[in-house]
Amino acid sequence: MRFEEKLPEEVREALSKGLLKRVPPTFLPFINQHLREWDYLFPYERQSVLRFLVYLAGLSEEECARLFRDVVQLEERMGVRHWPFSTSEQTIQNASLLARSPYYQEWRRAVQKVFDAVDEHARSTNAAGGSSGNRLVLLVIPRPLPLNAAKVWHKWQGIGRPVKLDLTLSSETASPSQALLGGITSAAGGLLDDALRRADAPSADTWVLDAGSSLVDYLLNRPPSGAHASSGAPAILLGYGRLAPFRESFSHEMNTMRKDLADADAVYDHLRKVDVTPWCPPEVAPEPRTREFLRSLYLSGNGALIYGNSFVEWAASEALRRARPRFLAAHFGVRSKPKPFTGVVLFENADKLNPLPAVDDLPGSAADAEMLALYVWLAATRNEEYLRSTVCLCLAESLSEAYVVAPVEFALGRETAPVPLDRLAASLREWIA
Repeated sequence: MRFEEKLPEEVREALSKGLLKRVPPTFLPFINQHLREWDYLFPYERQSVLRFLVYLAGLSEEECARLFRDVVQLEERMGVRHWPFSTSEQTIQNASLLARSPYYQEWRRAVQKVFDAVDEHARSTNAAGGSSGNRLVLLVIPRPLPLNAAKVWHKWQGIGRPVKLDLTLSSETASPSQALLGGITSAAGGLLDDALRRADAPSADTWVLDAGSSLVDYLLNRPPSGAHASSGAPAILLGYGRLAPFRESFSHEMNTMRKDLADADAVYDHLRKVDVTPWCPPEVAPEPRTREFLRSLYLSGNGALIYGNSFVEWAASEALRRARPRFLAAHFGVRSKPKPFTGVVLFENADKLNPLPAVDDLPGSAADAEMLALYVWLAATRNEEYLRSTVCLCLAESLSEAYVVAPVEFALGRETAPVPLDRLAASLREWIA
């Protein structure tokens, strides 16, 4: 297979020795799809796949059989070898067959035990591979969204504490979040610049996700002294509004799907192969990994195609899972009220289906943002890398307040007086520098 020529020598050597013959059928779609898409994997994903395969290659036949014993026994009870089960890629039909089995939950637990064994071996040999250094997760609930000051942080259940802010330094043309990321003054850099200047930062280490387009537009239109002057890996900037042609073209293709699994897999297979480059904005088009990240995101069957806030939450969760960035900013926004007779089950643009003007749903958007911001942080805490040396700051612009979850050494989390915006920026920049 031609794609094997691009794989690391360790992987090629393991495959040449018949490694995949030791692997149960239900593991093969995961492995084969990742190997085939090696060029599009983020560094953390490559490292994880490599670690998994090298670990298996180092086991004897008996040790490998013992590792997969529970999975193999459950596959036999499920009758997997008699299913029309694809071993080359993960398909809707595969997922449906597995989910319908009465042994599905047991199978999932057995699969997790295998990955837990690999992770434990990596930790014991100091090969876990997580990048070192402080991390920052910045969540922004922007100024137009109405928030209840007495209840806004209740869902966080006391895992951090609120900090009052003095946002008077933010100008009329730049919001507080724009000033934090882009620089409070035109001469000074911002959080994005500091994140990009880290010499040891791998690619996909810095993400900015925007439920609209204002934040990404602002960062892209800054003078060259900003992010574009960095010598490090570029940031991944994704704005829901800027991705409109991508979403609309993708949605149109999905709406050709008939109501059977075979046709769904055919449509999805087409969408996995179609050239999406013409649908992408300039900051995404030349970046293969980012294009494929979006393709995968939109194929995953969630609200990312329909609502900007859902896009931000799901993209952030996937970025945290797949890339383990040290800096991630998630900016929520305003969505429109659903229009009558254009149910969200349809992926078409509601403005084309219904001529009524769109109406902003500020209370609904605020409720979304409050909950989804917490979901992003909970998604981060599922990964060991974010359980230490990570600051999570959720900025509520309309309240001039932030909620801070941070290690004790981040002193700003203990402030009682309102913190000026420039001091907040300096503290966050120092943390990630």
